[in-house]
This record gives sequence, structure tokens and C-alpha cells, in this order.
Amino acid sequence: MLTLVVTVALGLAFSLFATQNTAPVSISFGYYYIPNVPLYLVILVPLMIGLVASFFIHISSDLISKLTLSEKGDEIKNLRKENAELNKQLHKLELENTKMKAKNGDEEFDEDSF
Repeated sequence: MLTLVVTVALGLAFSLFATQNTAPVSISFGYYYIPNVPLYLVILVPLMIGLVASFFIHISSDLISKLTLSEKGDEIKNLRKENAELNKQLHKLELENTKMKAKNGDEEFDEDSF
């Protein structure tokens, strides 16, 4: 609903601006010359071009951010797998250490601890 209200307000502002600025102007750009262009077109066409360009720049930066987040998510997933594997290996080494200490008589070994 808010988008509709803003769109209607901008449309009214555009039409009011266009009806009040119809004076013809001439545009010179290097060797190019365009006579009798309405003033509102001289003002609003570059504005629209700038808005479209900024939209595409925003879309591209948003896409780059999403790709970066996706890569970081994959990296986190791989690191969690590696962490789980290292924890399993640590547990095995702790059990082996306990067995070796029990063989040497340093401490009592409980077979049910596995």
C-alpha cells in the first residue's frame, strides 16, 4: 500500500513538473545538436538514467555479497566437519592414552569406559 501511495505521489510530482517546464531548449554535445527539446526531458532523462545505473550497481553489489556469504557458509560447513573429525581422533587418542597408562600401572583402567 505504501508503495502505491509513493508511486502515485511521484507520478503527480512528475506530471506537475512536466506541465510547468515545457519551454524548448537546445542541446549541444560536441558535434551533436538537438534543437527544441522540452526542459523537463533535459532534466528528467538524465535523472532516470542515473537511477537505472544506480539500480544495476546495487544489484551487482548485492549479488557479490550473496556469493561471498555462500562461500563463507561452505567454509564454515567444511570447518565443522573437520572439527568433528578432530574431536573423534582426540577421543580415540585419549582412550589409547588411558589404556597405555593402565598397562604401565600408572592408573586403573575401566574396560566399561569405552
